[in-house]
Amino acid sequence: MTILWLAALILGSAFAIVGADGVKWKLINGLIIVGCMGLGLGIGHAVGLGSQNLGRAPHEGMPFSMIFGIVGAMACVAENNSRARDES
Repeated sequence: MTILWLAALILGSAFAIVGADGVKWKLINGLIIVGCMGLGLGIGHAVGLGSQNLGRAPHEGMPFSMIFGIVGAMACVAENNSRARDES
């Protein structure tokens, strides 16, 4: 499953960054994806630190990071497409 998430993250990020108009939007899309991955890493790490039920899922930072990065990349792709339609 991890390989599938990694492939989706790489392809989604590539589509989000390449599909953006201009260097400004490419950089913004990259920062959004990295920010979402950082948020996922933090949430995954926090889930493993808790006690009782929350502490039963240790070392989930990387999977959460990839999942949140995929969501961020897909949001960037959707925003690229909506921006392209608004300009037409």
